[in-house]
Amino acid sequence: MIIEELKQIFSTFLAEVNLFLSKNFNEGLPIAEEIMTLILAGITLFLLLICLSGWFWQRSRSQKKKTLDKLSGREKEKHLEQLKKERDKELELRIKEEEKLRAEKESVQLVKAEQLEKGLQEQIVSMEEEHRSQQVLERDLKKTAETVESAEDADSFLVRLRKGVDKTRTQLLNNLSDAVLGKKEISEELLDDLEEVLIGSDIGPETTQRILEAITEKVERKELTNPQVLQTEIQREIQHIMSKTYSVPGTADRKPLILLFVGVNGVGKTTTIGKIAAQYRQQGKKVLMGAGDTFRAAAIEQLVEWSKRADCDITQKDAGSDPSAVMYETVKKGLDEDYDVVICDTAGRLHTKKNLMEELKKMVRVIRKLIPDAPHEVLLVLDATTGQNAIFQTREFMEAADLTGLIITKLDGSSKGGVVIGIVNEFDVPVRYIGVGEQVEDLRPFDAQQFTESLFA
Repeated sequence: MIIEELKQIFSTFLAEVNLFLSKNFNEGLPIAEEIMTLILAGITLFLLLICLSGWFWQRSRSQKKKTLDKLSGREKEKHLEQLKKERDKELELRIKEEEKLRAEKESVQLVKAEQLEKGLQEQIVSMEEEHRSQQVLERDLKKTAETVESAEDADSFLVRLRKGVDKTRTQLLNNLSDAVLGKKEISEELLDDLEEVLIGSDIGPETTQRILEAITEKVERKELTNPQVLQTEIQREIQHIMSKTYSVPGTADRKPLILLFVGVNGVGKTTTIGKIAAQYRQQGKKVLMGAGDTFRAAAIEQLVEWSKRADCDITQKDAGSDPSAVMYETVKKGLDEDYDVVICDTAGRLHTKKNLMEELKKMVRVIRKLIPDAPHEVLLVLDATTGQNAIFQTREFMEAADLTGLIITKLDGSSKGGVVIGIVNEFDVPVRYIGVGEQVEDLRPFDAQQFTESLFA
C-alpha cells in the first residue's frame, strides 16, 4: 500500500515538473535539454531508492511483528496460566475469609443469645424476690406495733427456734441414730458414717473434719468407747465452735452507729433491715435508713414502707442514682441531726459480679470519708435454704468488705441449718441474728447455746 502511494506521489511530481519545465521553456528560459534529462533521471533514481527503502522497511517490520506475535503468544499463554493460579488462590482465600467471618458471626450471635438468656434469668429471679418480699411486707404491715421483749417473749422465741430448726434437727438426729444403730464399738467404718452424716447436714467438710478429729483423739485415749454417746460428743463440739465471744458495738460506744447490710437477691435483706430498725425504735433509739439499693425501684419503695412501719426516717434518691452518693448523704445527715443508728441498705448484688462488688468497696470508702472507723458493722444476710452456697457467698463478700457479722434467715423453712456451724468455724465471723419466721419478733440476736440445744433437743 505504501509503495502504491509513493508511485502515485512520484507520478504527480513528474507531471508537475514537466509542466513547470514546459512553461519555462515556452517562455524561452535558457535551460539545455540534457540538463533537464539528468535532473529528471536523478529525481527518478532518488524516488526509486526511497520506494525501495520503504519496501524493505515495511517487510522487516512485518517480519518482526510476526516474530513478536509468536513470542507474545507464548508469554500470553504463560501469563494466562499465572493469572489463573492467582485467581484460584484469591478465590480460595476469599472462601476461607467468608467461612471465618461466618463462624465469627455465629459465635457473636451465640454469645449474645447466652447473655440475653442469662439476663432474662436474672430478671426472673429478681422479680420473684420482689414478689416474695412484697408478700412478706404486706403481711407484716397488718400487724400492730411491737412491744419490748419480755421474759414470756423469750420463752416463746425459744419455742419458735426449736420449731424453726425442726427440719435440720430431724435430719441430723435421724441420720446419727441410723449410723450408730447396732454398733458396739467406735470403728473406722462408724467414723466414716459420721462424716457422711455431718457433711449431709451441710456442716461442711472443714468443720466435719474438725469434729471428727476431736472425737478420734478421745477414742485413741480411750476416753470415748461407747457409740451411743457420740451424739453428746458431737453436740459438745458444735457448741464449742459456736460459743465464741465477739465484741458488739453499741450506740453508747459510737454515735451514730453505722450498720451496712449486704447480700444477694432473695435472701430477705430489706425485710431484715426493717425488722432491726423496728427493734432499735422499740429501744427508744433515733434511727435513719439509707436506701442504697438504687438498682431496683421496688427495693426503695419497700424500704420506704418499712421506715413508716418502724417509725424512722429515710434518705432516698431516684432509681438508678449513684448508691455511693446516697450513702454519703445518709451518713452526713446522721451526723448533723444526731441520730443514734444509721442503717445502710445496698443493692442485692450477685456475689459473682465483680463490678458490683467493686461498687460495694466504693460505698465503704465514701462512708469512711465522714467517719473513718465506719461502718461499725457490716452484716451479711444469708438464706439458710441455700446450704453450701451460703459459704461461697460469705467468702466472696469477705473479699469486698470487712464482714463483722452474719444474719441467717429462713431457718424455719430449711433442713440445711447446719451451714451456720460451717460458716462460723471456717470464717470466724459471728452470727448476729437468726430468723425463724416472717414476723418482727421472729428475728432475734443469735444465742449459740440456744441454737445448739435446739438442734439436739
